Amino acid sequence: MTVKSLASQTAPSHRIVQLDGLRAFAVMAVFAQHALHAPLWMGVDLFFVLSGFLITGILLERKARGQSYFSYFYARRVRRILPPYLLLLAVSSMLFGLGWTHFWRWYAFFATNIGDAVGQSGHDSLNILWSLAVEEQFYIVWPFIVLLLPETLLAIVAVALIAIAPVLRAIATPWFDSFWPIYYLTPFRMDLLAAGALLAVLVRRDREALEPLKLPAAFLFFAALAALAWLHLHYPRFRAENTSLSNALLYSISLVLCTSLVVMALQSRGLLLRVLCNPVLVYLGTISYTIYLIHLTILYAVWPFVHGRAQSAAIALALTLAYASASWFLFEKRLTRGPHARQTTQTPSVPVASASGTQP
Repeated sequence: MTVKSLASQTAPSHRIVQLDGLRAFAVMAVFAQHALHAPLWMGVDLFFVLSGFLITGILLERKARGQSYFSYFYARRVRRILPPYLLLLAVSSMLFGLGWTHFWRWYAFFATNIGDAVGQSGHDSLNILWSLAVEEQFYIVWPFIVLLLPETLLAIVAVALIAIAPVLRAIATPWFDSFWPIYYLTPFRMDLLAAGALLAVLVRRDREALEPLKLPAAFLFFAALAALAWLHLHYPRFRAENTSLSNALLYSISLVLCTSLVVMALQSRGLLLRVLCNPVLVYLGTISYTIYLIHLTILYAVWPFVHGRAQSAAIALALTLAYASASWFLFEKRLTRGPHARQTTQTPSVPVASASGTQP
């Protein structure tokens, strides 16, 4: 599919299709990490950058048009996030009991990342909700910042958050016995969301702003990928060491990797664009939120009965896709796109897109 053909199919939904394809890679990376112990924890980081880009773009668009702002934004978040979230809790309760209800406040107020950081959570399969909590906490504050600041100052704030986060990680490392609180808590991961937000501001100001960054982004992507691979091969416990250097450096390398990948996707042409717009990947990206939510629950349900890693992964993947597809067609699609919604596409240069966050 060429850029010209994409542009000819523009529609009011302003959906950037290649980002759905990229979201598919992100959720499959997360699945492979949990099912096969592949070192692909960066998939969640990619979700954060995508979410920062997509939702900041939506907020900027609503602000520019002078349309309903807070009610529109939070109503969309509730419709997109809450039904699959509540269904997950119901499924988990049926499979693993009601242990999570002892810590119901973390789940009720989207603060499970804090619960995980202090060792107060339900069944281990629900630990997946930490990233959703990070996003929701960020978006309690971010819409106010977007509304109140002009775009130039908004970009400066985003750059400041990107710079501050690794410093906070380094400073806070001695406070914790493991790296998990650094990994889970919003102040230490806000650089990823801010990086996506910065891309949204740049594209909003100039639709061609990312074109000069295409080659540097490709170089930085492969450099960051090589750095992460080298660390994994030569220092496999680098992340678990919980040092100021490891916490400050490792997640910043992931930020470079994921942000560069989003730039490459937005500026994609030729083969890369065709791959990202492949209908299978686009569909997986569309249902990626529920894939993300349910896959660990299904893995924990399958593991006691299927002992081979590859076999359990294959069965869990099939069940996960079936569950996510059913959820999408039975109620999610209607809630998020309306009863007559159709998949639409958009040219890569358009700054606004429908978003599903972590969605993850």
